[in-house]
Amino acid sequence: MTARLLLRLQGAAAIVSFLLVTLSSSLVPARAAISSGRGRGRGCVPSERAALISFKGSFTGPAGRLSSWRGGDCCRWKGVRCDNRTGHVIELDLHGREDCQMLRGETMSSSITALHHLRYLDLSFIYFNHTRIPSFLGTLDNLRYRNLSSAHFAGDIPLQLGNLSQLQHLDLRYGSRLNALDLSWLPRLSSLRSLDMSYMDLVSVSDWVHKVNMLPNLKTLFLSNCGLSSTISTLSHSNLTHLEKVTTLKELRLSGCEWSGPLPNELGNMYSLEVLHLDLNQLSGIMPMALKNLCNLQELTLSFNDIKGDMLERLPECSWSNLSYLDISQNMLVGRVPFGMGNMRSLSYLDLSQNRLVGSLPSGIGSMRNLSYLDLSQNMLTDDVPRGLGALSNLTYFSLGLNNFSDVLSKDLFAGLVNLEYLNLSLNSLKLDFSEDWVPPFRLTEGHFGSCDMGPRFPARLRWQTGIRNLDISNTRINDVLPHWFWVVVSNASSLDLSRNQLSGGLPAKLDLPFIIEMDLSRNSVTGKLPANFTAPYLMSLLLYSNNFTGAIPTYVCHNFFEINLSNNQLTGDSPQCEGNFSLLQMVDLKSNNLSGEFPRFAQNAAYLSFLDLSHNKFFGVVPTWIADKMPNLEVLILRSNMFHGHLPKQLAKLAELHYLDVAHNNISGNIPSSLARLRAMTKASDDNGGYNYSSDSITTFIKDRELNYTHESTKHIVLIDMSSNSFTGYIPKKLSLLKGLRSMNLSNHQISGPIPDGIAVLRELESLDLSYNYLSGKIPSSLSDLSFLSCLNSSYNDLSGIIPSGQQLQTLNNLYIQEHEGGRSSLYLSISTGFVMGLWTVFCAMLFMKTWRIAYFQLLDQLYDKIYVQVAISKAAFLRKRGEEEA
Repeated sequence: MTARLLLRLQGAAAIVSFLLVTLSSSLVPARAAISSGRGRGRGCVPSERAALISFKGSFTGPAGRLSSWRGGDCCRWKGVRCDNRTGHVIELDLHGREDCQMLRGETMSSSITALHHLRYLDLSFIYFNHTRIPSFLGTLDNLRYRNLSSAHFAGDIPLQLGNLSQLQHLDLRYGSRLNALDLSWLPRLSSLRSLDMSYMDLVSVSDWVHKVNMLPNLKTLFLSNCGLSSTISTLSHSNLTHLEKVTTLKELRLSGCEWSGPLPNELGNMYSLEVLHLDLNQLSGIMPMALKNLCNLQELTLSFNDIKGDMLERLPECSWSNLSYLDISQNMLVGRVPFGMGNMRSLSYLDLSQNRLVGSLPSGIGSMRNLSYLDLSQNMLTDDVPRGLGALSNLTYFSLGLNNFSDVLSKDLFAGLVNLEYLNLSLNSLKLDFSEDWVPPFRLTEGHFGSCDMGPRFPARLRWQTGIRNLDISNTRINDVLPHWFWVVVSNASSLDLSRNQLSGGLPAKLDLPFIIEMDLSRNSVTGKLPANFTAPYLMSLLLYSNNFTGAIPTYVCHNFFEINLSNNQLTGDSPQCEGNFSLLQMVDLKSNNLSGEFPRFAQNAAYLSFLDLSHNKFFGVVPTWIADKMPNLEVLILRSNMFHGHLPKQLAKLAELHYLDVAHNNISGNIPSSLARLRAMTKASDDNGGYNYSSDSITTFIKDRELNYTHESTKHIVLIDMSSNSFTGYIPKKLSLLKGLRSMNLSNHQISGPIPDGIAVLRELESLDLSYNYLSGKIPSSLSDLSFLSCLNSSYNDLSGIIPSGQQLQTLNNLYIQEHEGGRSSLYLSISTGFVMGLWTVFCAMLFMKTWRIAYFQLLDQLYDKIYVQVAISKAAFLRKRGEEEA
């Protein structure tokens, strides 16, 4: 009995062991099937290996990218993943990067279609040279994931993509040359969960909402910058009503679609939405109350629109505990920051910049402890900065610039901001009150403190900001010597602005700023010579104007800058003799120094120079004829107050963009070139929109008989010719009437003769005309009264005759001395003076040569003297007698 029982137990144990072995053997392949294809498994299927080898031939590029594609087992190749149970290739990931390591493919091999079990295909960031997406990719019907983003395809999307019924993720973004005439293939992708066609050309697609609505499993939809421009109100009731039926949609990104009109109420019915991006559109109006229904919202971006009203009060309060990202910057929001915003405890990104928010910040904002990005700049916020902000220890980006805050900030506010990298407090009324020995707990990469009060001592706390990349301490009331340790701290900086202070001292003789791009030390009191050795290979903008620099200009200014401004210093010597090509140089300002020599030769190699100011120096020689050929893009040429002589080159007429020409106060002679009438930029009214600014500095000019300072930005809109105080002769060219964009013309103080051309009256934009101190003759043209913008007319000190023309505009001119015609009157004054002198000399000569006249003249004087003396003596005696009687 016992033996039989023992046998039964042994049999049962054998059966259990067999079952366990069987089960374990069945589980191993299953586990291997979901493991990485880098394991051996059954190895690569030979036919699929051959297909991959053929597919590899489609690409060229860095040798290392596909160097592992050799050997018998393709499952070990980089980017290839196999099913360990079957050995079939199920994943192919060849994605590259936007750099020199990118693979290149001219024609994709159709051998990829042999990979029937392929589920994952990533060919993003491969350069396919703008070829079409092959239609045979639509035969890979087992695909779940396909990424062709930034693959440089072009042309229409093949309709065969609709055959991929099991596809769950489709990414075609950044296919700027891809387009679709329709999306009829899209509804057949019934398993699709994620669709990204951002930056494709979908201009011709009109029913995209209807097609998207037919994707029942769609969770994310990205169609940013696709050219879906429309008035969003036309989509409100039809299309977006359909789109709201996609109840599974959790992420909707429609940025940069150029939509206009108000936000539709239908958005509030998309209850599942977690991410909504509608930025970079032209949306307007007030935020609909229906958005309060979006209780699952985690990200909301509506920046770069025209949304108005007190929008912050309309945010879905039920989502405040979930909301982690909120960007409503660059709109027209008004009102105050809600007091309860501190309850958004999950918020890590908050950008409300460039709106019209007013009032003070709520103290509760310091409770948002997860906040890492806070931008409230460019509003109208006032009062103190909440001290609770100092508790935001995760904050890396903090910007309050360009508001109306008024406060004294101490180290207590910043003591807890240990992760801070970006800080902007500029353009407020803030005083930074830190002790000299305070060591900040953070290391900034950018610090913007413009117009804060940081002085009068140079802020020693900057000594610890050795990783600073961009620093602005302009107009911060610093009145101190610029320390040499500062240049060690900012040795890795790319942008430095120390302008509009009272910094003194000098610059080091050797200055190494290997990463600097912009450097502004203007409007200080820095003295001494410019650095003899200045290493700055990437420097584009050098602004050192309005200081007290002396000595010669070093040769390193021959670097290929974008702009260089050394004006209003005490620099001497010749301009540097630079060689090479200055293909980037667009602005050079050397005015108000003691520079000498001939016209700077470096300008011959600056083909893109648009602004050149050499005024108030001692340059001499002739104005070169090569200016138009070597600087064809010149827009502003100022040579005022130098010693240039000779003729003004006729070739200047080739400067098609020249709209500001000032050669006043030189010794230029000859006739005024009639070819100036071909200056194309002066033949039309200036475009007030303009392009880039010349610089932040200003120029001094004489318009309307007054000295005016214009910023270089404003100069773009002035069309001016000032040739005053030279030695021009001849006549005023009649063809100058073709310069219909002229706002100011000054031809005073020359030897110009002849009449004032009648054609000047067609210069309808003319505001100031000065023809004084010449030899002009004839009458003032009556047609000048038709110049409706004319506010200054000076034709004095000429030989003009006749009356001042009558007209409503001339009668409204303010300064009578400027407008008064003095030509005929000067002849009258000359005649009277001459007659008086001649009459006086006639009487004098008569008495000199006729003795009887002379005796009679002096006898008459004696008699007059005696009568006056007797009369004065009698009057005095009578006055004294009367006074004595009154006292008695």
